[in-house]
Amino acid sequence: MAMFKPIRKNLTIVYILTFFLFLIFILAVMYVTVQKVAEREQAREIRQYMKQEAAISKSGIARLKGKPAEKVKEADHPYFYYIFKPDGTLLKGEELIPGFHTKMKKFVTEKSSPSGMYETEYKERHAMYHAGMRTVPGIGRVYTVIGIETTGAHLVLKKLLLLFLFLAAVFTGVLALLSYFLAGKAIVPIQQAFDKQRKFVSDASHELRTPVSVFYSSAELLEREEGENLSAFGRGIVADLKTEAKLMAAMLDDLLFLARSDQNVQPYRFEEVGLYDLCTSIARRFQSGLPEEILLVNNLQDCPVVWGDPTRLQELVYIFLENARQYTEKGFIKLSLYKRGSFAAIEIADSGIGIDAHDLPRIFERFYRGDKARVRDGTGLGLSIAETIAKKHGGRIEVESKPGEGTIFTIFIPLKEVHHG
Repeated sequence: MAMFKPIRKNLTIVYILTFFLFLIFILAVMYVTVQKVAEREQAREIRQYMKQEAAISKSGIARLKGKPAEKVKEADHPYFYYIFKPDGTLLKGEELIPGFHTKMKKFVTEKSSPSGMYETEYKERHAMYHAGMRTVPGIGRVYTVIGIETTGAHLVLKKLLLLFLFLAAVFTGVLALLSYFLAGKAIVPIQQAFDKQRKFVSDASHELRTPVSVFYSSAELLEREEGENLSAFGRGIVADLKTEAKLMAAMLDDLLFLARSDQNVQPYRFEEVGLYDLCTSIARRFQSGLPEEILLVNNLQDCPVVWGDPTRLQELVYIFLENARQYTEKGFIKLSLYKRGSFAAIEIADSGIGIDAHDLPRIFERFYRGDKARVRDGTGLGLSIAETIAKKHGGRIEVESKPGEGTIFTIFIPLKEVHHG
């Protein structure tokens, strides 16, 4: 059912977001855990190599005094190490990444007191190392750097991240289908309850029309046959009964119309409709029933035809004209027709009491009553019917209003060539 599609869509989005965020959280925790474990293992490995290199002690480094700087050797073990003077002079070094000592030289000269574990990248290769400072008799301060290459670990983490992203995409697709299914199952009870309610309203409205008609006919017959014998009070009672019967009959007709529209069984006879002729005819008839205190102003521009049911479109315009008359004690009602983009626009403006801002979002709800000043005769279903008719024609209704200044309703109906394009 069309009216439940937005609900199902919103539920699906909520389910997907919930599952997706939970999935991302789990994958993120897994990835960060693996990354931290790898970093701790690498740090432990470096500390182990530092112990192995303890043979290069203060006395061993001291023997380098007065000797020229060595050339960096290629390491024959799974770690690299360098010994620098504070000015960057390399005393000794073995490396795994060619040229890496130049980056380490820059590191020790720029750092005032380098100490601790570090990670870096050099020529698309990664390394983790420990830098420390010591004082050696006869040489002074020296910096030692020892570490391991972590390029392989970074590649593994990168592939793991890509795998997690792929899994997230796959699971999101599966979750989308599952969420759509679950959302459909969730709204089944709501839809069933709504269908029962609509059927009840439709059946009740249909069944009550006959007793209400009999009630009205009986009151009318009583007035005609016994009117002269009734007191003034009795005649007033009969008149009130007829008025209430008319109102009840109108409300039942409105309820039946809305119920049939909800069930898509309300007949609409679509054809080409010239809105200029339709609005001109409506204005002429409506003008004759207006009190002298209200002026009807017409601003009807010739407009291309629309595809619609002329009877329903006429009812649509009448609803807003009658609404304007009801809430305008003195002033004007303006009926305008013009073209805006791909829509024909029918505008009904009045200088009446207006509508409060907090009531505007709800005025199209069935039986909604806002400001007490706007509670007049009527069933409370007129604007709901108007909105239903507009939507059945592929249109919409916009409203602007300020209390004490009046209200403007604008009905937008797609032009014929657009509606059939």
